[in-house]
Amino acid sequence: MQDSLAVKPHRIAPAPRPIRLKQSTDVSLLTAFGEEQWTNAANLARQRHKVTKDPYFLAVEIAAKSQSENVADRNAGKVAVDNMIRDGIIIKDVDALDLYEFSCSRIDIEYSETIGLLRSRLVKALPKDQYSSTRCFDACMWNSDWKNAQQIAASLHKNFKDRKFLFQYIMATHIYALSSECPEGSKKVFGTLAKALADKAFDLRAVTVGEEYHLDRAVITEPEAWLWVSIRISHCKPEENLRLFRQPGYSPIAFLEDGLDEPFKEVMRYLQYHDAWDDIFRIGTKILDTAIHINQTEAEAIDNDEKVAHLQKLADREAQQEPPIVESSVKKELIQAIEAARPMRSMTANFYITSCCNWTLYANLFQAAKYQPDRKRGLKQVRQSFDKLIKALTRAGNMRPLFQKTRDVIALATLFERDSQVQSTPDGSTTRVCYLTDYLVTTCDDPRCFDQAVAFIKELNEQETVAFLGFLNNEAMKCSDVFQHLAILSLRLKIRYFLATTIESTCQACSTKSDDAHLALCLTAIADNALDIYNSGINDYELRQNRLPLENVDPLSDTAVVGAMCLLRLAGLGRDHRRKGMKSPLHEADTHLFFKAVLWLDSYVLTSPLKHNAHRMLLSKLYLLMGCASRAKTLWDGFDVKNAIIDSLGLLFIDRLSSIAPGLFILSPSRENPVEPFIVHFTRAFKRTFPSTLTDCLEQGTYSNVQTLFQRAFKQATSYTLAMSVVEERRGSRLRTGRVETSIEDQPLVRNLSVEQQLEDITDYQALPRFDGKNAAPIHEIVSYGPLPSHVRAHLGLLAERFLDFVCYVQPKEYKPSKAGQVIQLDWEYALAASTDLHKKLGALLSINDPESPEEANELSCRLEEVAKSLTGPEASYYIMLWELSRLVKRVLKHIITSPSTGKSRDLISSVVNDVLGNFDSQNSNFLMPINESVGSKVHIFQGFVDLHAMGMMRESILAVKYTANYLTLALDKAKNTDKARASADGAWLVTELKKMTAAALEAENTIKYRVKLLKSSLDNIDGWRNRLRDWTFGDYTGIYDQKREWKKSMGERMAAAIPKTTVEKWIDEVGESWRELMKGWAVVKFD
Repeated sequence: MQDSLAVKPHRIAPAPRPIRLKQSTDVSLLTAFGEEQWTNAANLARQRHKVTKDPYFLAVEIAAKSQSENVADRNAGKVAVDNMIRDGIIIKDVDALDLYEFSCSRIDIEYSETIGLLRSRLVKALPKDQYSSTRCFDACMWNSDWKNAQQIAASLHKNFKDRKFLFQYIMATHIYALSSECPEGSKKVFGTLAKALADKAFDLRAVTVGEEYHLDRAVITEPEAWLWVSIRISHCKPEENLRLFRQPGYSPIAFLEDGLDEPFKEVMRYLQYHDAWDDIFRIGTKILDTAIHINQTEAEAIDNDEKVAHLQKLADREAQQEPPIVESSVKKELIQAIEAARPMRSMTANFYITSCCNWTLYANLFQAAKYQPDRKRGLKQVRQSFDKLIKALTRAGNMRPLFQKTRDVIALATLFERDSQVQSTPDGSTTRVCYLTDYLVTTCDDPRCFDQAVAFIKELNEQETVAFLGFLNNEAMKCSDVFQHLAILSLRLKIRYFLATTIESTCQACSTKSDDAHLALCLTAIADNALDIYNSGINDYELRQNRLPLENVDPLSDTAVVGAMCLLRLAGLGRDHRRKGMKSPLHEADTHLFFKAVLWLDSYVLTSPLKHNAHRMLLSKLYLLMGCASRAKTLWDGFDVKNAIIDSLGLLFIDRLSSIAPGLFILSPSRENPVEPFIVHFTRAFKRTFPSTLTDCLEQGTYSNVQTLFQRAFKQATSYTLAMSVVEERRGSRLRTGRVETSIEDQPLVRNLSVEQQLEDITDYQALPRFDGKNAAPIHEIVSYGPLPSHVRAHLGLLAERFLDFVCYVQPKEYKPSKAGQVIQLDWEYALAASTDLHKKLGALLSINDPESPEEANELSCRLEEVAKSLTGPEASYYIMLWELSRLVKRVLKHIITSPSTGKSRDLISSVVNDVLGNFDSQNSNFLMPINESVGSKVHIFQGFVDLHAMGMMRESILAVKYTANYLTLALDKAKNTDKARASADGAWLVTELKKMTAAALEAENTIKYRVKLLKSSLDNIDGWRNRLRDWTFGDYTGIYDQKREWKKSMGERMAAAIPKTTVEKWIDEVGESWRELMKGWAVVKFD
């Protein structure tokens, strides 16, 4: 259970810290530097240095020059620093050192071996200079240089007896011991040092090996105690920690009584992680018993108070009156009298009362009871303690509704554990079923009700499950309150859907054999029931407009979502969704059931105030599937996703967006690049937020926040969201201009991200409905345009951008080297090495490199299958195309540009060109379904919108081929300058091959432009599109052999009757307008 405090896996350099020149500097230099007149500032600084010989002005000159666009000047700071490191120079002026750090801010440096080392030297040379040492420590923290920060913190602690410096020293040592900067052989040494320092601060003394004791523990703050606990957990053996945490002064109880809440929770988590259930049981019962005693003491004092007794009698008398008094002064006086009679509660008592009502304590104590030697006795003891506590809280006037709900859940869980072996009656009615039904009926307005129900239903057998569903239905029929009636029915519907999609041998809901046919029957019945329930409530205006906005759950929304999810699965979404080379989930789906699901969901959004996000999030994903990007964006904008939640929700919208909806990226006064907020968020986070927050934490002593900060930074730096945001942003730029002006090497967020770094998906898929059963494809997978984000896809996207940068690079016109021939040779050597590296990395990720042994061949075959399943078919073709193009570049540079060609090398190059041509043919035939305008109702036009992603990836392939052909043509032109005869002979043949590729790219481009034109023209007749969409949604297209023909027809008729005609018309207009917006964007996409 080691803390995740590792330094960020790849360096994302923070923004340079603010620089101010010394006030003693003359005004002209201060002004020029402050106004960023860098050339003028450098000249003035040079003059001042010449006159004064003060090295500070040399630092100012270098800092100003480093902001120039000239490569040599930009690297001036790095050169100066490297020289000082090599020559052992010590800079004793901290202001000058800040300037040298500023001069290196625009280039990549190894901070700990350059500026950080100079800062460490300064502190060693001036150990008594607190001001300079503190600034150096802050600078090292800002740049995550924990190696030198630890040494500087040690010096500060040694020379200045300030408690803050002690704990900064402890924290820096602890972080360095866990960081990737620390050598493996030194991690244990620094970990032991951190432990020794923390123990000393905590007044813990080791007397003999393996034994520790204390006399009087030091009084420390909560963050300091948390730091001590964190260090113990990270650097000590579990046996040692468990033994220490059982001692009186260091047990969770000791922390609790001192009001140290975070250390208490941290130790309890540690005990749970190491299955120390006896300790948890002992601690939990101690807390409950103490809380019971405190409440009983308070209750007795209140009961013995004469004024309270008198007012209580008056209040009881008023309660019996008819009608009862609504606003009673007696009740207010009674509440005041109870508080006056309550004994003064100590701080320790307050801590016990707060802790005893914590859900986590209850859950851990219940779990610990199951591990007691006498399991039943342990569960009984816990149940009795909970009952006593609730009674004592009620008597003392400390009871809260939330405590009662927690107690009810624990009581139900105890009952399920105790009666797990009880045989059910023939009708399935057992105590467990009855109690579960009663509990769910009373909590049906709680958003957590379904999750709690599922946890208990998993423990029921088939007979109990059937009985439970029947009981729940009976309870709903008894309800006179419309909202509660619908809430119970929608809960029952969700449970039925969960059971139906729980893939097991037998369906628990109806005790019959479970297979695809049975699942279809269950989903059909659930969809019918959902529509009936929805119809019974949707026409109740009072319920929709006045009651539902005030409730925590929306049964009509839940019912529509369950019904729509049934229709989506019946339409074929989720069937073989993980197969190799998949296209859009809608390619083989029942289009008409899909449209019914979308209409059902959107009709509720259009007619009712919807505040529950899962409904809208699902609808947004469905609109992306069908190409209605502007409608999806309207729904997405309603979530107001920004800052922290961009990490967890962002990919639900932007993943593959550039290949579907170019118009969202082509900027105009009315549009904004949808990925720009992501880039801004991540840049701000790593450039400013993380380093400044870390500095504040250590300065203010809030050490417990450091761990959370590092964990968040680590997750963001290695997240798919960050990587794919950069990829989507660059693809969007190419849609607008045909190429990206800025190299990916100039993007600090991913510049140093290597393919070896494992990336993670931190998307919160719980934002979508979570009603699916065990082993069924979850809804977030089946409504995505393809496989979910993966490590392979993210790195392939970044490598693709690096390859495109490589073939798009154009040397500046003003660059005219004196030895052009020699420089060209060096350029070609670099280009050959770069193309070889890209080819190798692309092949490794795609698992298509040539194997070196039979064992490796088998391994590659297995990996190839997994890789193929992590990409859509069009994506796989695109990345394979790039692999082929990188191989082409490598072979041309190696066998033609830098050496004479041979017959074999020409054959190799020709085969690669043929592979590229075949790739285009494959993309066209496999992923672009023909659009046939002659088909009745023109239903095949919809397939054109389904194929948008394939069109987008083909366009990327077209650009890659064009750029590569242009790059190789320019390389041939350069080769003619060094060996005209040979280059001309080889060039004539190669140019012919390159023209083949360019022609294939042009043909593919024309194919896309034709499809765009056809789709765009098909949307011109607005009235015709209204009829067409209505026909697609409610029309009868079932075949004569379709076993569900009558049901589909009936569902269409019932839905048409349930949803007002005006709502249907509004929905049709919005879908049509969204498609028109989509094709406007495609019409202006750049292909050059």
